[in-house]
Amino acid sequence: MAARLMQNAPLGQVLVNQNVRKATMDTFTWQELPPLQVKGKSQPVTVFRLIAGQDRHDIGLHEPKYALPMVGRKAELALIEKKLNLALRGHGQIIGITAEAGMGKSRLIAEVIRLARERNVMGYGGECQSYGTSTSYLVWQNIWRGFFNLDPAAPPAEQIESLEGQLSQIDPALLPRLPLLGAVLNLQIPDNDLTGSFDAKLRKESLESLLIDCLRKRARRAPLLLILEDCHWIDPLSHDLLEVVGRAVADLPVLIALAYRPPQLDRHMAPRVRPFFYFTEISLSDLPADEIEQLVLLKLGQIYGEAAKLPPALIEKISHRAEGNPFYIEELLNYLHDRDIDPGQPEALEQIDLPDSLYSLILSRIDQLTENQKTLLKVASVIGRLFRAAMLWGVYNQFGDRARLQSDLDALSALDLTPLDTPEPELMYLFKHIVTQEVAYETLSFATRAMLHDQIGQYIEKAYPEGLAQHIDLLAFHFERSENMPKKREYLLKAAEAAQADYANAAAITYYQRVLHLLPEDQRVLGLLRLGQVLELVGEWENAEEIDREAERLASLINDAQSLARAGRALGWLLRKQGKYADAEERLVRALEDYRNLGDSAGVSNVLADIGEIYRLQGKYAEARAYYDESLDLAEKIAEHRIRQKARAHALKGAGTVATWQGDYAMARELNQESLTLRRELGDTPGVATLLNNLGIITRFQRDLVGARQMNEESLALFREMGDRWAVGQLLNNQACVASDQGDYAEARQLLEESLIIRRQLGDKAGLALSLNTLADVVLDEGAHAEARPLLDESLGISRELGDQTAIAYLIEDYSGVAAAEAKPQKALQLAGFAAALRESIGAPLPPSEQKRVDRMIAPAREALPESSVTSAWDTGRSMELEQAIELALSAQ
Repeated sequence: MAARLMQNAPLGQVLVNQNVRKATMDTFTWQELPPLQVKGKSQPVTVFRLIAGQDRHDIGLHEPKYALPMVGRKAELALIEKKLNLALRGHGQIIGITAEAGMGKSRLIAEVIRLARERNVMGYGGECQSYGTSTSYLVWQNIWRGFFNLDPAAPPAEQIESLEGQLSQIDPALLPRLPLLGAVLNLQIPDNDLTGSFDAKLRKESLESLLIDCLRKRARRAPLLLILEDCHWIDPLSHDLLEVVGRAVADLPVLIALAYRPPQLDRHMAPRVRPFFYFTEISLSDLPADEIEQLVLLKLGQIYGEAAKLPPALIEKISHRAEGNPFYIEELLNYLHDRDIDPGQPEALEQIDLPDSLYSLILSRIDQLTENQKTLLKVASVIGRLFRAAMLWGVYNQFGDRARLQSDLDALSALDLTPLDTPEPELMYLFKHIVTQEVAYETLSFATRAMLHDQIGQYIEKAYPEGLAQHIDLLAFHFERSENMPKKREYLLKAAEAAQADYANAAAITYYQRVLHLLPEDQRVLGLLRLGQVLELVGEWENAEEIDREAERLASLINDAQSLARAGRALGWLLRKQGKYADAEERLVRALEDYRNLGDSAGVSNVLADIGEIYRLQGKYAEARAYYDESLDLAEKIAEHRIRQKARAHALKGAGTVATWQGDYAMARELNQESLTLRRELGDTPGVATLLNNLGIITRFQRDLVGARQMNEESLALFREMGDRWAVGQLLNNQACVASDQGDYAEARQLLEESLIIRRQLGDKAGLALSLNTLADVVLDEGAHAEARPLLDESLGISRELGDQTAIAYLIEDYSGVAAAEAKPQKALQLAGFAAALRESIGAPLPPSEQKRVDRMIAPAREALPESSVTSAWDTGRSMELEQAIELALSAQ
């Protein structure tokens, strides 16, 4: 089993495996033990164990003391060494080691660490936990604490000060985003003016961007090793970050090593880094007979002395029963030793009835304990893989006096069931193997488990009253498994809200689903609405609609007028996203009346703006503007200053968008500028950056390319500072448009190259389609029509999947330009006619400057045909269905 990094969990729920003491990965050393004589070897085998270096921080790997060398796995180790060498040359690699429990995943990880240390590679690692599948960034917390050299035992203020120094050393420009690191370090860091305005989505994206920036800068100085253990229990945000980091290491001297059991349930997802070309999965198979014999002899030498031997028949019996599982083999020999059986005696075969499964084997070992030791082991199994002696006493005080408790702990440690991990004053022990903990836990009755989980939860509340926010998930875990209904409701709901705030959508959905049926009706309505928000955000629109309708029904049933209005607005906005404009308007009008009946001016103003958006999307600009004007008028009368300013900014931005679509750029500029002023007053940095982007687009449409470039640069700088990679990808695309308009195609290509990389990494389909189309525009303007077609084809495929008709109109216009250049005038004019009709139907006219570009591209087609044929081809295109036009665009004719 392999080296693991310790999770900073003062409750005992720390990251562990078998017996290696805490170690900071960048201070590993290997201690030589007395050599062992192995059958078939002419020389004794030199044995090492991994021990910690003397770093000032107690952050590092938890792992069993490997008193035995690794047996077998030579081919796997050679492949790992090859991948490590590739990483050292700047070709980042990801290795996934997969096998069932006990097959040696972690032992092989320890060898990865050894190889890395031989090459002076700095490393950090963490471990997923069975209880932490909904705990945000759990596996990464210890990795980034080590990366930033934080001491988890230090006071929070000292840790924050140290973090500031570390971040400043990496890059002072990253300091404004420092508060975002609190989420991944489980450290409460107050927001500043910049991060305080971030919503949950932006916080997540900016945090990921910040971590990648830090990783890149550190990797330029020295190669890195990142280890993530037990990834079959990875939480959703950790999985997201693994994918983001995995994408980023392709051109870095970084090796990522993952260990996980084969996925069996939906929640045990295989790593999403699997499709990357630099990912290698290593599946550990059973040990062959000769290696089993070697392992048996080594283990015998450890527990019986080097002279111990086994009859061949007993070796064969052990091999058959263990089925090639190394941990099973070691436990079988421990089983013999527990019973004081001399395996070298012939009569041993008659005395032994070997357990027929790993579970029953461990259970048999537990059965040999005293009743007090059994109870201790079972209580410890509820606490976690690593447990403190002090917590054992605090949770369950029926072990006898402290001297007896210590004696029993020493006995379990001597039996290698729960070896000592940390001496006084902390005095912590760990289950040598997670299977041992699982078996001990399963022997408890449900009533006893519930009682112990409740006691552990209450112990945590009493022991850490000032830091409960850091333990919400753990408290939810324990109380959910108890019969303490008030605490179960409280912490499941708090965990759901915390996950939603952290943009841990999958975890939030799971928590809300687990708590909703426990809540009283008034709280359940709000919980349903929050769940609906998360489902809408992740694109599960049908489920979100069902949840919102249930919230609406329940709010009506209990006469909760405020929640009824909120549910109606949520439903209306969701239906709008689905393109069901009539249904959306009906719901929003109903919500509007509900807010009016409540006298909620802010609610009325916001819903009026929402209805305006429905009309704008249908090209009904006069109606849309009327709603925005009414929204603005009402916003002016809101008493509370910030609420008034937010409502006005929202309505002004919508009115400005209408003006842009209508081609009234002077009005669009005025409205967006006023909204920008309000956003600046509110300290809404994302809003400021977005409005600068909008103004940059308007300025470009007005052919002020210098002004557009300046606004784009200011907006881009803000988004880079925030770490909003999605917005950076958008701004790079917009700036490429300006560069192309200025005839600087080389700069446009360079900007688009970065935009495309970001958008592919993020999986931003709409953005990717747009940047591909923009690059195709550049290529067409350069006259390279053949190079444009694959770009257009990929973009069209994505836009078709998304149903983005505006994007499709732009693409069909480019296809018409390609056809004109290929001397296919009828095809060119039919496609151009279709695009014009499509724009009319959706109310999205081309800006004059872009219309001139389309006219210029299809001019050769108009000139090649008589006027009557031009008109006929144009009319034919206008009458086409969408799929007919797409088929024509993609055809080679």
